[in-house]
Amino acid sequence: MKQPCIYLSYVKMDQPWADRMSAVLASAGVAVCHLQSALQPGQDFQRQLREFILASTHTLVLIGPTTRLSKWVDREIELSTELREDGPGAGLIGVILESHDDFRRPYYDPGNVPVRLHDLIQSEYAIIRKWSESPEEITRWLEDATRRRQSYRPEPSLGAAAEIYRFAWDESVDESRPNPETL
Repeated sequence: MKQPCIYLSYVKMDQPWADRMSAVLASAGVAVCHLQSALQPGQDFQRQLREFILASTHTLVLIGPTTRLSKWVDREIELSTELREDGPGAGLIGVILESHDDFRRPYYDPGNVPVRLHDLIQSEYAIIRKWSESPEEITRWLEDATRRRQSYRPEPSLGAAAEIYRFAWDESVDESRPNPETL
């Protein structure tokens, strides 16, 4: 198995959480695939993003208060589940941030997380956890996500596909990013 390389999916307002998670992963010896450092001027950003996500072994979706409304994060989740040379998509882990209402609850409300992610949790392909800065705990998440990746298929349900089709995305959440539909 190749060394883990984590892709972090998040909305711009959660950048501080992404920075913290990057530091935690680095302290555990896990590489974070930073797209920005790999981008070259003049190259096709959307093609590079797709290739970058497909090269990652895991995707951590950082779930803050506005993440569910991001069409961009939804597209990154979708790209993360595409088939690859070594099998199904990346291991997929939703991480509920301390800033999210569900962090203090013993459960998560499906209406508060990305539709596609919840569907993949229901099919047992993805997992969802609460924010942690414990390298040991995060290592266990990665191992669990790897097992699930090898055991389950990331096939969307018809109900989730219909909900995503008619979902009311909030463009202001993604205003600093290109249109995800052109990926």
